[in-house]
Amino acid sequence: MVDRFIARFGEDKIALLHSKLSVGERYDEWKRADKGEAKIVIGARSAIFAPLKNLGIIIIDEEHDTSYKSDMTPKYNAKEIAKYLAKKNSIPLVLGSATPDIGTYYRLEKQDRNTHFK
Repeated sequence: MVDRFIARFGEDKIALLHSKLSVGERYDEWKRADKGEAKIVIGARSAIFAPLKNLGIIIIDEEHDTSYKSDMTPKYNAKEIAKYLAKKNSIPLVLGSATPDIGTYYRLEKQDRNTHFK
């Protein structure tokens, strides 16, 4: 997926945030997002906190995966934060999965597919 984004948008526009980076590398990527140099952030659960300005869309791949919930303090659910940010910024939230979370599937069946989750 990262390669596809780089091919489409260019490496200089993308910040990567994941645990395999050193603390210094993560800091550098974070600063690139904060300065507006990176327009796209791709990463693990904590990437939801990246300081992007002018947020336009949030995409969560494999949304059924339980790793979006932090079990360390402070505990948080990246999907719930993404829903909040999408609603606050009036932007689309895409939850992608071949096997959606049962809660996501239930909410989708209960409402119009073109509206934000409530």
